[in-house]
Amino acid sequence: MTRKLTNKILKLLKEGEGKTIKEMAKRFKVNRVFLSGYLAALEDRGYVESRKIGPAKIYFVKNKKK
Repeated sequence: MTRKLTNKILKLLKEGEGKTIKEMAKRFKVNRVFLSGYLAALEDRGYVESRKIGPAKIYFVKNKKK
């Protein structure tokens, strides 16, 4: 994985409300299909979590439970 993109995504998501793939792809100037797969990998690794809200999938930083 590209650590630089991962850091940008996590920083953006830590700013507060969740973001859609479309919002993040536009901001980072990357393809939505690529970003969808990238976010799925981050979710598998426990960095982010997603919630389905209506037709959109919203991504958030995963809260680590202590």
